[in-house]
Amino acid sequence: MSRGSEKVLYLALEKRYNFSLDDLDVVANGYARFRSFCKDDQECRMPDDVLLPCFVGEQIDIFKIPQYIREYERGRDLELWRIRYCKKRC
Repeated sequence: MSRGSEKVLYLALEKRYNFSLDDLDVVANGYARFRSFCKDDQECRMPDDVLLPCFVGEQIDIFKIPQYIREYERGRDLELWRIRYCKKRC
């Protein structure tokens, strides 16, 4: 993603929950790991307005997208993300 023209990845994901012995609770560890790699525009900026290379993630509201498959119910754990790589000012 770092070479050539700007590229955008649209990623659909559904959170998966497991019981964690570390937390002694039901958590979505994979989702937390995914979110640790996605920043917003402000998180990529240094104090002197320098932009660090990073993945900029923007969550898209799935309820604004028409649903054409009637036999499928969207759960609250379904998310759609727009992800782009910023190596300079985006």
